[in-house]
Amino acid sequence: MSDLLQRALSKHFGHPSFRPGQEDMIRRVMSGRNVLGLLATGGGKSVTYQLPALLLPGMTIVVSPLISLMIDQVQQLRVRSRIAVAYINSSQDPAESRELLREIGAGKFKLLYISPEKLQQPYVQEVLRRARVSLVAIDEAHCISQWGHDFRTDYLRLPEVIKKLGNPPVLAVTATATKAVRNEICDLLNVSGEDVIVQPLNRANIAQDLVVTNDEGERRERVLEMMNTLEGPGIVYCSTRQAVEVLTATYQLEGNRRVHGYHGGMNSMERMLIQQQFLANELDIIVATNAFGMGIDKSNIRFVIHYQLPASMEAYAQEIGRVGRDGRPGYAVLFSGMEDVQIHQHMLEREYPSQLQVQQFCQLLSTGSQITSEALASIDISEEMAGLLSFYTEKAAYSSKPGSIMPYDPDKALGIWQVTQARKKQKQQKLFGMLNYVQSSDCLRRSINQYFEEAEYAYTLQCCSRCGLDRAVYNRAANSEQEKKDEKPWNLRQALQILLPKR
Repeated sequence: MSDLLQRALSKHFGHPSFRPGQEDMIRRVMSGRNVLGLLATGGGKSVTYQLPALLLPGMTIVVSPLISLMIDQVQQLRVRSRIAVAYINSSQDPAESRELLREIGAGKFKLLYISPEKLQQPYVQEVLRRARVSLVAIDEAHCISQWGHDFRTDYLRLPEVIKKLGNPPVLAVTATATKAVRNEICDLLNVSGEDVIVQPLNRANIAQDLVVTNDEGERRERVLEMMNTLEGPGIVYCSTRQAVEVLTATYQLEGNRRVHGYHGGMNSMERMLIQQQFLANELDIIVATNAFGMGIDKSNIRFVIHYQLPASMEAYAQEIGRVGRDGRPGYAVLFSGMEDVQIHQHMLEREYPSQLQVQQFCQLLSTGSQITSEALASIDISEEMAGLLSFYTEKAAYSSKPGSIMPYDPDKALGIWQVTQARKKQKQQKLFGMLNYVQSSDCLRRSINQYFEEAEYAYTLQCCSRCGLDRAVYNRAANSEQEKKDEKPWNLRQALQILLPKR
């Protein structure tokens, strides 16, 4: 088995050997076991399901959270390796989706990327069942815990789909997960403790910095200066779309580098184009919400700036892990101010329903009426919140059969609201964990690794601002020649060609 895997790795991916943890994970799924793998960001998670897809008899499906991530990985596979691969998501028109499903049913593809929402469609499930799925991979598996209880509840329905597909082995992969999140993933996907493969989270080449600011003007001035002086490419993360737009516009007026904003309010084609321009070195810096960067394959990112406090240590670790995948020194700096916590508290209030909203939603269900956009607007509930409430009413056996009317039950409505409040409290605790990280006087590297209960705190060049940090090491003047070497003469036409599906 080992020789077979080594030959396949070299032939299809051009790697002389496996990275730590990869071969162990692959061998287990090839023998039919369910596996959870935690590999550090840039640790080669995609190979652990792409290689088995080439060797297993049927098809491998990859549950992926973002359209841009699917397209990026599919295009890379089409260029770099000989594997028949496709994706299905909401960006495709119905005719294109039908044609792809026909080809899937005919056995044309070995690897299929799909969103958890598309995977819930009965016709899609039937086509996949006929196509004989040999492996279900769940990329960025922390989304099960991070999003599954909120606006993407179809993550929690995955076991039902896997059963309908004949119970193929499952491989869940992620870069960051606390023990509590690991246990939740294992319980949901039936992964035994002995099949959890964990590699160290610590990225020794990334120096960690923390800057506490007194007002917004000071924060913006310092971040704009860093965007000009730090060696790039880089990413600046903001907590809100408004902050992205203001910072981007300000820099484009005053700065001297190629910068663009990125957030979930943009249309999907615009977001994909911006991502491809960044990958092609046509943009130096992306200013973004957390909608950007998951799974991005760009090894030479030199810095990540957090303009505001992230919502959790998990999100922070994911985002700084995008620095320095090429092994060269990288820099991560977190700016923090008193108003940051208030921003997240406000967002939490908007994300979760009040007790009155839950009661009104359940009363709406009890009428047997169709849940329309107008009906939701009348009780001030967004479609995302309605999706969350639909999931929990279903779990509470509140939803009625089609055509029937279930009487309003105030006790069940109260129970549903209490469940959503418990989830809201969990997110508040994660936010307070981030606040504790900022307020502690301990080594930043040690603090973040202790949060994930890891013991590896080694560093290569510099550790953190608590242990002593020379920021000038990461400035452009010291690295301008290497930056020029990294640039590629791509143009807009080539970026657009990458986005077009190839069949």
